Amino acid sequence: MNLNKFYYLIVALLCSISFTACSDDDDKQAVPHIELVASMSSFSEGILSFDEENGILSVSKEGTLTSSITLSDAAGADMDGITLKATVPAADKMWCLANCSKNRLSLSVAKNNAENVRQTTVEISALFGDQALDTYMLIITQKGVEKEEEPAAADITAFIIPGQISSKIDYPVITVTMPAGTDVTALKPVVVPSEGATVTPASGTVQDFTDAVQYTVVSSDQKNVKTYMAIVTLQSGGVNPPSGGGDEDNPNYTTFEMVTVGAGSFIIGRDLSGTYADKENAHKVNISAFEIGRYEVTQREFQDVMGYNPSVNKKKDLLPVHTVTLYEAMLYCNKLSERKGYKPVYTFKNELWDPTNTELYEADVIRDKTANGYRLPTSAEWEYAAKGGPDNENQPYYYAGSNDLDEVGWYRENSIVGEEPELHVVGLKKPNSLGIYDMAGNVEEYTGEWLLQLGYISDAEETDPWGPEKPRDEDRLVLSRGGCFSTYDTNCSNTNMRLLGAHIKTDMGYPGGDIWFGNIGFRVVRSLK
Repeated sequence: MNLNKFYYLIVALLCSISFTACSDDDDKQAVPHIELVASMSSFSEGILSFDEENGILSVSKEGTLTSSITLSDAAGADMDGITLKATVPAADKMWCLANCSKNRLSLSVAKNNAENVRQTTVEISALFGDQALDTYMLIITQKGVEKEEEPAAADITAFIIPGQISSKIDYPVITVTMPAGTDVTALKPVVVPSEGATVTPASGTVQDFTDAVQYTVVSSDQKNVKTYMAIVTLQSGGVNPPSGGGDEDNPNYTTFEMVTVGAGSFIIGRDLSGTYADKENAHKVNISAFEIGRYEVTQREFQDVMGYNPSVNKKKDLLPVHTVTLYEAMLYCNKLSERKGYKPVYTFKNELWDPTNTELYEADVIRDKTANGYRLPTSAEWEYAAKGGPDNENQPYYYAGSNDLDEVGWYRENSIVGEEPELHVVGLKKPNSLGIYDMAGNVEEYTGEWLLQLGYISDAEETDPWGPEKPRDEDRLVLSRGGCFSTYDTNCSNTNMRLLGAHIKTDMGYPGGDIWFGNIGFRVVRSLK
């Protein structure tokens, strides 16, 4: 081959290779840049809202079937050659399916029959061949079945006629037993409805109970209405104001004697004897150490501290003080604290005194929980002490110290002197395991705890509960414990609580006023923490 021919052959080969390379470069398409965004053309049935910016789709409990979501490039670039793929977590495919056709997303969300909200994430990938360009995350939240709200309560939780022997509420009937000879034509009941509910006739309205009286309760949301019939019966034989239990005395009595109750826990509202079912929402309460009066406050002690004796009967100065208001009991605690060098617990405002400025009928009360002075027990402290304090689990008793009320307390069956139940000198019965006397019967004992409701609102654990800071309403009802000399045995149990109007003494026109207050006394406690 001559030199010229060889030269031309080399040039031809080079041109062929160059043409082929140029042809390959022209056929190869550049990879596009995509940033996925979503928009919705219309709201299909079941779609509640769509937050395009954050990719959150809200769906009703009925579910939805929609193809109205479109995916596009944020800058408006052509989506030709781009494939969209939707992926749902395997665990959620039972209720959510997703599929992409071209640039449109189709969703199927099943009905949610549960109460809980459910949520999943649909991952939408933009693919160019096998190469992933961008991912759009769509969060789907679906509402659950709305739980129907129960209507607010429309109950009468307490019905008290001052001077009553007993009161029982068994819907729709309320039965009240009054002393023999009571004039039933003008009684003035204290009626406590469910929280927020209204009752007609209103609490404190004078009524003629010759026949049954109808009370209507309307719940706070106006959705629940109940009607009660209140019936008053008279006790045969009658109950007169207490006159004292003969010539008895207690040579072992010591003035102002206290008993230490160690810290511990117990289940408030639980009947340790198993005689009756626990109170509703009985729950654990942790109690700090405190000391409590070995005896109910006597007339001797009250006279010594206060300089007067408000009691109806004064036959023996070791009878419990009675016919005493809650505020007088609190004032006694303050004065005893000052005498002993302790910080008083109670501060009084807006005081109402008797005409002689001797007896404190009524006041607004502020309690200092940090003070180390004497005070009335909380309802929890009272029950803890009655049950034996830290050793309560080993004290399977219905009453304070025994299952036999005759051993430990005075009540209507064993307190009779002559023909009537009567008050007795403190400390004549058997004490409980802590050496505390008369926690069952004799006089009903004030606690320092205002009424929230009669019972326990929750079963949650508590530590040193004091109850509400202020009275629930103008009736100023306070919890009392222990029963009294003229009541039934069950009212003297460890777990029973009753309600007392803290200021009823201001209206002695109530039938049985003297009798009512003749049953009420108190004992003191003092914090040791």
